[in-house]
Amino acid sequence: MEWRRRWSRRVQVRPTSLGWAYLGGVLGVTIAAFNTGNNLLYVVLALLLAILVLQSVLAELNLRGVRVSRQLPGEVFAFEAAQGAFLVTKPNSRLPTFSLELQEVGEGQASGAALAVPSRGTLPVPVSWTFGTRGEVTLGALRVSSTFPFGLFSRHMDLDLPGTLLVYPRRGVRPTARMSADKRGTHGSAGRAGGEGDFQGLRPYQPGDPVRTIHWPNSARGLGPLVVQRAIGHAEEVLIRVPGTPGRLEQELERACGEVVRHLARGHAVGLALPKRQVRPSQGQAHRRSLLAALANQPPESP
Repeated sequence: MEWRRRWSRRVQVRPTSLGWAYLGGVLGVTIAAFNTGNNLLYVVLALLLAILVLQSVLAELNLRGVRVSRQLPGEVFAFEAAQGAFLVTKPNSRLPTFSLELQEVGEGQASGAALAVPSRGTLPVPVSWTFGTRGEVTLGALRVSSTFPFGLFSRHMDLDLPGTLLVYPRRGVRPTARMSADKRGTHGSAGRAGGEGDFQGLRPYQPGDPVRTIHWPNSARGLGPLVVQRAIGHAEEVLIRVPGTPGRLEQELERACGEVVRHLARGHAVGLALPKRQVRPSQGQAHRRSLLAALANQPPESP
């Protein structure tokens, strides 16, 4: 989902460490010029003040007209870095923008930098989001800052970019004794990675997919590793149980999440048995998202 908003707050300016040193130098030259009356010191003072004026003008032009949107990742797991991008544009200006830093103000810990944004063009800035909890997360403001042109002052402004993201549980390594994955015969398959059946499309690479199934031409376009999905005749049914043992719900959800990902990558038809809900075994990318969403939205344990 993409969100575009205008600048929501005024630009805030503060000196950098170099800027404080520069201002100290200006103050020193000013005092020396007035005490001595030396014309050369007045010339130096005029040059120093001119640099401050030039810094302010160029910095204002540098940020004017910049727009930012998010390119959110398709899947996000708790405690795992999810790759996405900030899309920086400057559609209504003939001047490029230099030396931008972008950072999420609230959740996600995403940050990135853009060295140069072309005028009337779009620059994707690769970033990664990391969340420490499952469930629906609300994204808020995005801070855009720059020290262009001389690094004396930092200008920043917060953009209101509201959005929501569903974070899946962390993927567990193996099932526990209290959570089983029952195999239940065969199932008519909608498709799996690899195989010899009809081509059904491409999907993002998941741990457990054979390397030979990666579609290298499309993967090389910067979309990330993609695997070929083909139809097969039948697949094993697997029912993953989450009994909701008191004090162990989060661990069970994490283990179930890992099992869902691994069994679907192996071509199994996967179902889910939650404490108050059951999802029938099936396959496909839409079913995968449904299973992961059911785990992410599972109500937490009562205190």
